[in-house]
Amino acid sequence: MRVRLRPPRSLWISAALAAAVLVGAAPARADVATECEFLEMSGKVGDKPSIDPELAPVEKKLKKPPFSTWNQFKFLSHAQKSLQKKKLEPINLKIGTASATLVEIVDKSKVRLTVTMDDGKGKQLNNTTTVEAGDHVIFVTPLPNNEGHLLSLTCK
Repeated sequence: MRVRLRPPRSLWISAALAAAVLVGAAPARADVATECEFLEMSGKVGDKPSIDPELAPVEKKLKKPPFSTWNQFKFLSHAQKSLQKKKLEPINLKIGTASATLVEIVDKSKVRLTVTMDDGKGKQLNNTTTVEAGDHVIFVTPLPNNEGHLLSLTCK
């Protein structure tokens, strides 16, 4: 004759509760984040066209409208930032201030961002855009004397 021993019912309930607590403690999914690179530059019209070598990643875009309004581009600053979903991240600039917020990841290869630029004199640019991984988007704040303050960004 075989005797089958069963654990007490309270042991099963305790094990089930412990498993529920462990599952509840685990995050539902990883934090949403992306790495972005920002290039700050100025644009103006001059006698001889020139583009600083640091701007090579965006040189082709700068030679096409609407950026071809200017023919001289000067590199001002560079920043790399890790953006967390819905967390405002300040971007250090030579002229004014900027910030970026990751809104969401779209189709695994695009990011939707909100970028804000402030020239320090009350003029503010606020734009939400979707960027394909590896592509560059350039934001422009017009300045007096047909000059421009430009901020390029790309994300991985």
